[in-house]
Amino acid sequence: MEFHAVILCGPGKNLSPFSKVRATGTYKPLLPLALIPMFEYVLDWCEKAYFPKITLACSEEEHVAIEAALQKYKDRKTAAATSNDSDLTTDSDNTLQFTQSIQATVFNTASNGEILQQLAQEPQSDLEHFVLLPCDFITDLPAQVLIEAYRCRHDTDMGMLVSYRNQLEIEDKKNKIFPKKYTLYAEQASLGQSQLLDYYTNEDIDYQKALPVRTQLAWKHPNVTISSRLFNGSIFFGELQSISAFFTKHSKKYTDAYFAARPMMKIVRDFARKSWQSRSAESTVGLFIIPDEIPFMRANNLPVYVEANRHFLKLQARELAGGKSLAPKDKTMANVGADSIVASDAVLGERTNVKRSVVGARCIIGKRVKLTGCIIQDDVTIGDDVQLENTIVGHKANIGNKSKLVSCNVESTHEVPQGTNAKGDTLLCLSLEGLVDSDEFSSSEDDGDSESSYDDYEAEDIDDGLFGY
Repeated sequence: MEFHAVILCGPGKNLSPFSKVRATGTYKPLLPLALIPMFEYVLDWCEKAYFPKITLACSEEEHVAIEAALQKYKDRKTAAATSNDSDLTTDSDNTLQFTQSIQATVFNTASNGEILQQLAQEPQSDLEHFVLLPCDFITDLPAQVLIEAYRCRHDTDMGMLVSYRNQLEIEDKKNKIFPKKYTLYAEQASLGQSQLLDYYTNEDIDYQKALPVRTQLAWKHPNVTISSRLFNGSIFFGELQSISAFFTKHSKKYTDAYFAARPMMKIVRDFARKSWQSRSAESTVGLFIIPDEIPFMRANNLPVYVEANRHFLKLQARELAGGKSLAPKDKTMANVGADSIVASDAVLGERTNVKRSVVGARCIIGKRVKLTGCIIQDDVTIGDDVQLENTIVGHKANIGNKSKLVSCNVESTHEVPQGTNAKGDTLLCLSLEGLVDSDEFSSSEDDGDSESSYDDYEAEDIDDGLFGY
């Protein structure tokens, strides 16, 4: 069973002001996690799965930048493989085959739902199965586990959605970082898997003033489970032939306008609904819930982006535990903790102290600077006697001498005046963009597409469907 892996590169609106939502930002797949563009972690995950074809689905605007970054990734992989001993020829051949299987492709689509439509319409594809992946997930779960779960799915399942539970200790009293989602599913103990039945966002619940459990759903699945702790992993395995036949069978609903207005999750939800709305037998959607013991996160908003960086810092600290102390012998030299990552070409001034932080390439850090829990992107200049705590600084920003920033976000290329003292602020460049108000967190889902259903409810969505055959 071979798969075509499609990695979705969204705009990353919840990573603003560091994503391309702002003119000074970086395209979401290229945002660094521990100095490495986030899409590379997904590619490394795919390499272990031996997918014969991998596509980075991007917009025309970001294609050139992603293509260049992808070429650097391929060159680095190829150089590492060819420099190995002759005894590792097989591994070298596998690496070369892997790099040749990756391509960046422009998809001129209004939503990622249209990408699913185009995959289903692909004529005579050599690969019968596909997997849609976000560009922002980090996990220790081997791809083979998901592939095996998909392989052992129920005969009626035309696809499998992957969900996870939040494992991060982030305070989120108002559900702004992790907006509530309501997943309805049926556990199938005999198969050791679950079946997705329905899915609602908080906007859906506000629109209907209740959580609607359809009568027909309850008749077919009396033991339905409703969870508000499951989050959409945006990983979907599917069979092209089954999905294409499903679209053809229900062609009146699945039109071009339908796909243009909906993200992938809403389409998968409609797949699941059809299984109990219809009187005749319909295909179903399997649900795989990642075990709580296995780390999984999606760096699709700033708080999780910070935690994802800290995840790699903790891994490094564990690797270095028990080793020699990194503290310099000369007390006037900069001190970098074992739980920090500093680019090799970054310059640190005298008596500078770096703890639980990431410092990007070509950064120039002044004297007596204290960095604690910070993410400093590439080409940043920081003056003397600066204190930064839990702060993200975008690339090419300039922090003036004797500034103190706590829990702040500094936009790329922004110049912070000398002596600035701020806490909990977002420091933006002066532009027309800054005059437009926007929500800090509108959703934790990918690509900025609202998954709310209140704006386009159809009759079949509102009616309980018990007699609506």
